[in-house]
Amino acid sequence: MVALETEPGREQLYHYLSYGWLCGGIIEHASGKKFQDILEEAFVRPLNVEGELYIGIPPGVDQSRLATLTIDPDDLILLDPEHDIYKSSLHTTPMPSSYTFNMVSSLIPLLNTLNARRAIQPASNGHFSTRAVARYYAALVDGGVPPRLPFSSLSPLESHPNNDLDTKIFTNPKGKIHDAFLGRGDYKDLIVPKWKFGLGFIRFETTDGSVIGFGHPGLGGSTGYCDISNRFAIAVTVNKLSLGALTGEIVKFVCSELDLPVPEFYDQ
Repeated sequence: MVALETEPGREQLYHYLSYGWLCGGIIEHASGKKFQDILEEAFVRPLNVEGELYIGIPPGVDQSRLATLTIDPDDLILLDPEHDIYKSSLHTTPMPSSYTFNMVSSLIPLLNTLNARRAIQPASNGHFSTRAVARYYAALVDGGVPPRLPFSSLSPLESHPNNDLDTKIFTNPKGKIHDAFLGRGDYKDLIVPKWKFGLGFIRFETTDGSVIGFGHPGLGGSTGYCDISNRFAIAVTVNKLSLGALTGEIVKFVCSELDLPVPEFYDQ
């Protein structure tokens, strides 16, 4: 049996593989359905992102559409918890000891293989377009209401299913959904107080400590984020994995142009 890394309830670490794997198992057993079927019913079809959002690539998908992951070793090595820069940073996400540069550099070539791409691993095997991630967060910021499709995205003969029907992904009211994601209200005892994580998402704050939204950066720079008060969502995806400095510049530029608060996470 593997020894516990920390005392239960004392620290909150980023479970980069096990969290999604456990959640996927719970979803399948509770619903009696395959995870991919739930994903399709709950998110893909309501968000109108067919062919743009997969966890596990199904047969028949054109492999030329799949980005090949690479790494910037000189940059990404700074994410290793054993590196002096990581230890001295106040803004790094707390990681378990198994997260090392050697682990990441070995994992990425594996994730580029077809067998790995087809595996249903909710924590690390998402194949998404930037548009799909942005629409996902736009729905979350409104409590599960998918954003309307722009007229230009549909052909003249198509109807506007999301524009005419009140589709809603969740049954709980928006405030309760956001409380769960942020780990507050009825959910405050499920997180470690004053830490970065809510339930499944990172809580984003401004430099004065005010929580303004939630989201999650991916390994190597891709990110999704939404500002609750301003009903704003943004996504950035990259395939060359680095510390995410370019992603931060993009988010800062867009927020600044729209006169929106910039999360401290991206303003470093």
